Amino acid sequence: MQNRELHSEKDLISSVSVGDIAAFDALFMEMFPALCLLANGIVNDESAAKDIVSEVFLQLWKNRTALIEVRSINAYLYAATRNRSLNLLKQRKRNEKKVQGYEAELEDKTYEDILQNVFHAETVRLLHQAILTLPPECTKVIQLNIEGLSTSEIAQKLGISPSAVSHQKARAIKLLRGKIVPGMALISLFLAD
Repeated sequence: MQNRELHSEKDLISSVSVGDIAAFDALFMEMFPALCLLANGIVNDESAAKDIVSEVFLQLWKNRTALIEVRSINAYLYAATRNRSLNLLKQRKRNEKKVQGYEAELEDKTYEDILQNVFHAETVRLLHQAILTLPPECTKVIQLNIEGLSTSEIAQKLGISPSAVSHQKARAIKLLRGKIVPGMALISLFLAD
């Protein structure tokens, strides 16, 4: 009997490894409930357990050609489910630590700090919006400058002279000053070489 089970498991592995969908479905129907039970016992979340087992079967199907190396499909599935479940627990713990760290950091921040961050974000948004209203040649030069390219690199990339780049920068700064008053210091910071 045991020899027959081994033979049928080898057949099942062989069938799944060559892409037999019926064999894969049979394996899924047989093992899904037990694997969900295992995963739920580890993560204590039925929905997450079903997701874990679904991912295990998805990976099994994607890597089916490597199944020929597997001696026991059941042991393989149990080990893969256990590993994914433990990885989810580790991820949850890391996320909890991040959230706790963020909450502690947030408690340390003053209202002025938060307000300054909001002001900075809004100024950057307004600056980018204003840059898009510039003439196209100015916009290209300024966007490349913000990306960190030097005047000579911008000139080379756009196929223009460095003096033309400097001229477009100066023109852009002049035009931007008329559009954004509160972000002047930020504009100079972004556009500095």
